[in-house]
Amino acid sequence: MAYIPLALVMLGACSADWPQRLGYHAVQNAGQLQCQKAMANDCERRQSYDEYQREREQMQ
Repeated sequence: MAYIPLALVMLGACSADWPQRLGYHAVQNAGQLQCQKAMANDCERRQSYDEYQREREQMQ
């Protein structure tokens, strides 16, 4: 029974945008893996989700 309050606290700590973050990072990681498989020397640095969101907000 002590696990239920702990689980509720952990769920409350999650941000509301976690599905978008998860999707963003999945796409970024897939792109990075493709670049590494191609053995490219110029694999670009990927933006963090927060940088991406700031850039999107500035465009609007």
